[in-house]
Amino acid sequence: MDEQGITLGVTDIPGREDKFSTYLEWLHRADPALRIVRLSQETRNARAVSEVDGLVLTGGGDVDPDLYGKPELRMSARGVDRRRDDFELEGIERALEAEIPILGICRGMQVMNVCLGGTLIHDLPSERYENHTNTDGQTQEHLIRPLPHSMLHVLLGSGEIIVNSSHHQAVDDLGRGLMGSARSGDGVIEAAEWAMKEGMPYLLLVQWHPERMKDFKHPGSGNVVYSFLREVSRHASLRTRSSFS
Repeated sequence: MDEQGITLGVTDIPGREDKFSTYLEWLHRADPALRIVRLSQETRNARAVSEVDGLVLTGGGDVDPDLYGKPELRMSARGVDRRRDDFELEGIERALEAEIPILGICRGMQVMNVCLGGTLIHDLPSERYENHTNTDGQTQEHLIRPLPHSMLHVLLGSGEIIVNSSHHQAVDDLGRGLMGSARSGDGVIEAAEWAMKEGMPYLLLVQWHPERMKDFKHPGSGNVVYSFLREVSRHASLRTRSSFS
């Protein structure tokens, strides 16, 4: 895309190198020249967010319920890592301050929502929603419908599409400035973006896993990454020009 390449910050998934590598393979399929900065609580390099051209928030364990006002649910949460939560919240704040494009995937969508003051549905089946996670080792899939007047509607089209699904939590109350841009048949918010986009940096949050889709040409995979990287490249170009002005 950019002849000189662009640099992305991608949040680490502690203990799951296989999953982290899947994100890198997906991103490099869209742009082999991408430079990647691994953002990790282990190296405590959240400051590097201010120096990258875009931020990818990856999947993983549950966000600490204490961060969205439900500390009583912590004992039943899965894979909570408060060090990761705090690290990523710092990184998001730096990204917002630097006005860089952000793409949040699964947990990435949830932690971004919490950062903006939103809340989460702690466990979908317990709240009588359909099962949205893998069963018996089989990839779960379901339909979503992009909502009118959203950026996602432009990317995916107006009809229902099938996406993969691997989450037992979801966005409940939307954070400051966000609008839901897709829902599943049972009403779960499956994507979000800025409600008022003018003057705001690119933000797309999706609950499914575009990096795991077998068909890169599926609009829920290829269209998502290309849209994000176009905005990252544009942001990088604007920043370069401003540094020479």
